[in-house]
Amino acid sequence: MACAGGPPPTAPPVAEATPPAVTSAPVAPTHVLVIYGTGSTSNTHLQLALDRGIFLHNGLEVELAHGPGNAGPAALLSSQAQLMANGCAEALPAMAAGSELVFLSTTTNRLDYVLAGGPSMPAGASVLGKRLGVSRLGASSHLATKYMVKQLGLDPERDVAYVQVGNTPERLSALLSGSIDGAPLSVEEALLLGSQPSLHVVVDLTREAVPYCGNSFVMTRQYVRENPDVVRRLVKSLVETIARFKLDQPAAMESIGNFLQERDPQKLEHLWGVWAKLYPMKPYPDTLGLQFVIDELSQTDERARSLTPEQLTDPRWIRELDASGYIDSLYPNGASP
Repeated sequence: MACAGGPPPTAPPVAEATPPAVTSAPVAPTHVLVIYGTGSTSNTHLQLALDRGIFLHNGLEVELAHGPGNAGPAALLSSQAQLMANGCAEALPAMAAGSELVFLSTTTNRLDYVLAGGPSMPAGASVLGKRLGVSRLGASSHLATKYMVKQLGLDPERDVAYVQVGNTPERLSALLSGSIDGAPLSVEEALLLGSQPSLHVVVDLTREAVPYCGNSFVMTRQYVRENPDVVRRLVKSLVETIARFKLDQPAAMESIGNFLQERDPQKLEHLWGVWAKLYPMKPYPDTLGLQFVIDELSQTDERARSLTPEQLTDPRWIRELDASGYIDSLYPNGASP
């Protein structure tokens, strides 16, 4: 990692190779609308792939659109978007209802939240009866909060109240104003606590390795059947982008800044350091983490009880690249960090 106060060293370019599974790129790039659910660092790999021409190199003209909550699944099912990059918790209700969606990869495979308390819930106070702000009911932030409430020995359905507030800026504002007592923040969002002395950490899940199916690539099974070459190109772009993120710190920091509209070099360096470790080198669909989400949804939606991770995932696209040795070839000096 670069020393604070100076520019980070330039990393060697990521090795390029063409895996046998991918055919020649078409003359005209294929347009793909990718809808993403949250404007956090977990999705900055998409920005990096755009900034560094990785999608275009693979014959794809990718357009990004923000669609929180159930907007992502709705866009896929109506064929408005071809790919969703969002948490499994956002896609799973549609799958439980019978929709033909499938997980192709997982880029966040652990819970990376803290539960922050505001001025109305001082350090040491119980969360019993408190109002906890989440983005939306049923979203990843809601599931993570329920899990953290369980960790405190409370009933997450009866002992607290959940308030739909919105994303991080809205949750922080609500915390500081006292309209909610606590809220989940992701690992990078927790950086903001240091500049807000009235906020504190109640539960820190970043210190644990809780399997979780966070951000994933999701498509309709029909699109996968009808467009296998596009799917291969998208998945190839994903593994190349993760390698570029891990190995090229300056490029990754620039894309984090572009995506988050953040220009503080120390924050950008910290965020790169966190996600360079969190992004998996081989982003197979995470069945353990998906089972966690299924179990949580099953408590409120009985349709989810018959689901299994194996029914909902399609790992063959990552497996093709892995078995060919292509992913390993992207890391000539190992997978560090």
